[in-house]
Amino acid sequence: MSLLAAGAWADAVKLDDQFTSLAIGRHLRVLDDATGRMSLADVEAHRQDSRWEDRHSDNLNFGYSRSALWLHGELINQASQQQDWLLGMRYPLLDYLDIYVVWPDGRVQHHASGDRRPFNTRSLENRNFYFKLKLQQGDHVQLYVRVQGQGSLQAPLEVSTPSHYEHHARVEQLLLGIYSGALLAMLAYNLLLSLSLRDKAYVYYVVYISMFGLAQYTLSGLAFETLWPDHPNWGNHAAPIFMGLAGWSLVLFSRQFLNLQAYRPRADLAMRGLQWLYLIVAPGSLVLPYAIPIKIVTLATIVTPVLLLIISVGLLRQGVQQARYFLAAFTVLLLGVLLTAVHMFGIVQRNFLTEYSMQIGSMLEFTLLSFALAHRVKLAREENERLQMAHATELEHRVQERTRDLDKAMDELTKANERLQELTEQDALTGLKNRMFLSERMPEVWRLAQRWHTPVSVLMIDVDHFKRVNDDYGHLAGDEAIRLVAEVIAHTVQRPGDHAVRYGGEEFLVLLPQTHTVGAAHIAETIRLGVQALDFQHNGQRIPLTVSIGLASVVPTIDLPPQALLNAADKLLYQAKQAGRNRCALNPQALATQPRKSGAALKPAAGQPDPASSAQS
Repeated sequence: MSLLAAGAWADAVKLDDQFTSLAIGRHLRVLDDATGRMSLADVEAHRQDSRWEDRHSDNLNFGYSRSALWLHGELINQASQQQDWLLGMRYPLLDYLDIYVVWPDGRVQHHASGDRRPFNTRSLENRNFYFKLKLQQGDHVQLYVRVQGQGSLQAPLEVSTPSHYEHHARVEQLLLGIYSGALLAMLAYNLLLSLSLRDKAYVYYVVYISMFGLAQYTLSGLAFETLWPDHPNWGNHAAPIFMGLAGWSLVLFSRQFLNLQAYRPRADLAMRGLQWLYLIVAPGSLVLPYAIPIKIVTLATIVTPVLLLIISVGLLRQGVQQARYFLAAFTVLLLGVLLTAVHMFGIVQRNFLTEYSMQIGSMLEFTLLSFALAHRVKLAREENERLQMAHATELEHRVQERTRDLDKAMDELTKANERLQELTEQDALTGLKNRMFLSERMPEVWRLAQRWHTPVSVLMIDVDHFKRVNDDYGHLAGDEAIRLVAEVIAHTVQRPGDHAVRYGGEEFLVLLPQTHTVGAAHIAETIRLGVQALDFQHNGQRIPLTVSIGLASVVPTIDLPPQALLNAADKLLYQAKQAGRNRCALNPQALATQPRKSGAALKPAAGQPDPASSAQS
């Protein structure tokens, strides 16, 4: 019996005389092979397994995944006669792709491709992965697809007629040709200017255009098709290398063009750090697993235009005129980079805008930066003329004004850095403190408690069944649940000196200096009851929320590290969840296993109760 007959799968893909092309992602189910060792026979044997999932998306995107993924669907040829079809996907960065077509009589057609295999293994000489499929009239075949890779794992599988595919390929080649021609023209123009003007900014800009063009040529799959078709291993390293060199040259150009060392020395220091990051990651791609450098470079390419955008706004306010073009250029580039990055991480689905956003944004950026360089030359010439005509007293007056402006700018920068420090210690979603704040505050609390022999208590709080909330109601509901729990915690923890921290994900931590177990247990129970009483509704459905809490308390000694208290609270949290959740587990003896000079077990602070085991609050 087929899976369709069993009712376990989505509708089969029906190919008829009017059919031209279809992205078939929503007609497929997905099986996560975490081991990567399942064969076609293993997958066929588990066709009815409940682990298969339906993603309900035309173009499947799994982000960065270490698993091998199997896709399954059915094709039915309802055309009036035998017809050739093309089956494959337009995503040239996939490491391994195996497509199996299984006929009812057991005959199997296997197509193996991917950019980790030599180019000549492909059925069609094309940067994308397609192969020909012949189906007789009435053929009803099973389709299995295995995808695996260290980069962004996407599977925009589609079935197309040869004529439709050729038309789309011609349009795509035309667009890439226009982009490449414009890029080469921009490169030649700025190369001639750099030779004429001998300006470092132009030299760095030419290097940036060259490296960016090579990176795009590699990411599009054209470099593998035309430059190194027999060297898939090098092709796998080329993308992060050229992306890293493009980022490195962009930072060099930006620092030189905006003269950051003079106008914004701290911003220049941050950009210099990014410059070294790119320079280390690029050659490191030759020895590191592909997933590591490509993730670093992808995140860095998001951070870089964001920083440049912020810096440009500051310089524009400061009166640096050339920052206007820079601001416009990196606004459009940032939009292109963000769309590409969220697409690679699987946050948004594939479409024309996400597929070509980097090319569109980069071309606008290059054009605006060329105007910026020309404007920079014009400003430099005007400035020289003005300085030649200025009188000595006027020059002195302008220097004094510039000094006052710089003092004002430094004051604004100091305030901005103070505000930035506050923001780095605050969780954006909940408004609570974050782990960076905890890492800075905890040693200070610990030293004071050691000095004055006062107790320190920690509540480790975890939202029960949070994964189920995300899975059943979506991440927006999950974020709202996190915010509501955080509000209960913040409302309860209001004493000066106490701190509520978002520890990570759905986990929170409450740091209570000078608090015994009894007081900490009262706070824990207040939080637990407050969360339990929440009336949380999403899309008209009430979602119950509860928390489990681990409570640990100790009077710190010289030989006891702060991490011991956190570890004890974490273990007690685990006990609370093991005991049934929606409870508080506390045990003053939980730290007794830590090394102590006296060899005695850790005891609760004076005046504290001494529960013998975890108890429900």
